[in-house]
Amino acid sequence: MNYNFKKNTKFEIMTPNGFQPFDGMRSLNKTSVYTITFSNGKTLKCSDNHPFMLDDKKILASDLLVGSKISSVDNQYVNVVSITHNHLDTLLYDIVEVCGGNIFNVDGIISHNCDFISSGYTVVDGSVLEWYNETHITDPVEKRGFDANYWIWDYPNYEKNYIVVADVARGDGADYSAFHVIDVERIEQVAEYRGKIETKQYGAFLTSVATEWNNALLVIENANIGWAVIQEAIDRNYQNLYYSYRELGYIDEDIHLRRGWDLKQKEDMVPGFSITQKTRPLIVSKLDTYMREKSPIIRSKRLLDELFVFIWNGSRAEAQRGYNDDLVISFSTGLWVRDTALKLRQQGMDLTRSALNHITKVSSNQPGVFSSRNQTQNPYSMKDIRGNDVDLSWLL
Repeated sequence: MNYNFKKNTKFEIMTPNGFQPFDGMRSLNKTSVYTITFSNGKTLKCSDNHPFMLDDKKILASDLLVGSKISSVDNQYVNVVSITHNHLDTLLYDIVEVCGGNIFNVDGIISHNCDFISSGYTVVDGSVLEWYNETHITDPVEKRGFDANYWIWDYPNYEKNYIVVADVARGDGADYSAFHVIDVERIEQVAEYRGKIETKQYGAFLTSVATEWNNALLVIENANIGWAVIQEAIDRNYQNLYYSYRELGYIDEDIHLRRGWDLKQKEDMVPGFSITQKTRPLIVSKLDTYMREKSPIIRSKRLLDELFVFIWNGSRAEAQRGYNDDLVISFSTGLWVRDTALKLRQQGMDLTRSALNHITKVSSNQPGVFSSRNQTQNPYSMKDIRGNDVDLSWLL
């Protein structure tokens, strides 16, 4: 798909909160286009993943049905009267980065722009995201939990290894706690959670989930209130909690091994994973590399939606203004842990195994005190300087 972007510096656009500035406008060609007519007499053309609003919830154009209700101006609603879906090469125009949450009015319809798929802004290439949307994204086979936000696509296979990677919400209500369960060998997302949950309950939940998935390696972000979640896992004596090196700036496996960090005791390490100015670019780079190769198997529409708005803001990768990246960051951390920390652990075990394999039995032809040649002699006897036998049994 081709697109052109024109920067805006002086115009504003009408939103539910009055006129707001926006970054610009782009034109792009789409081959899947919806033509939607509403009860207010207006007709809009848009891409299949263009979001409309129903109060504070997004509804994609592809999910609309005749009769569906969406928000319009002045706190009113309109209904969908007709929908036509065409697979023709069509030029569409899109508003980019509207202040205040990317919500704006289009012919009286409240519209939402999170379609960065062709803009070049997304960290993961738009064509790759489209490929995942068409090939891997599927509904979960089960939804669990008190809020039904624990989504499951597969069940534990006790011949496999899994990792559970968790991001912890700040607690201010602006973001979500999230975790992924990943099949280590296949790099497959088999379960996912995103919701708002109290830290003590979250720690207990994570411990239970990790135990269910074959005592999976449990990786918890240790920033801020993440420590409260980690402490809950420690209090529950979870044995496969991830510990990181205090000097995470050294990421080369050879350096780790030369320093013997793979042999360090837990007392010399830090529980959890630290997302810092050093490690954040590393995990984002790992996400970009894996996704470009289309190696991970991603099932979640929620994760894909976050990837659509995970963009470059200058040199920093982050969620578009008004959105969250909790699932993206935890998934990226999982890829990094799989590729680096688990590799280091395996190398350490291989070195230990190699050392043990080189331990051999050493035999000697020299008679000892208790050798068969001396069995008839007093084992507690020795010669003095004059060559006389001295009995040392009194020392016993």
